[in-house]
Amino acid sequence: MTQSKQVSRKKTPGFLLTLLLIVLSVVTAGMYVIQYGNYAGMMSWPAVALLAAGAVVAILLILIKRSAWAYAPLAIGASVALLMYIEAVYGYVMVVLIGIDLNEVSQQFIICTALFVATFVLSLINIFVTQEKEVEAK
Repeated sequence: MTQSKQVSRKKTPGFLLTLLLIVLSVVTAGMYVIQYGNYAGMMSWPAVALLAAGAVVAILLILIKRSAWAYAPLAIGASVALLMYIEAVYGYVMVVLIGIDLNEVSQQFIICTALFVATFVLSLINIFVTQEKEVEAK
């Protein structure tokens, strides 16, 4: 049996989802910086910092053997980062909805929004998924 299959059998679905969320948080922050880093009108640096901080704190909790709590900083970071992202892109959304620039919704906006929403939804799901295996009493 391969080593990855052995590791996945020992870990709970919540732990594996936490690892996925750490990667997704970093990817979301990175993609947001790549797409909007030079455009101050739609950039929220605190949102990037919160996503990165949530991932770092989750990694630290895993390293100190407190992985059952690693979902919390990811959920808080994703939730507040999504709100800050919405605040940053509010003007663009209003322009599109009012019809001033209805012809084109930018691809970078769709990608960043999808990543932020996916990070947020998965972090909420992760709250309710089993994080540690139950220890059976003898």
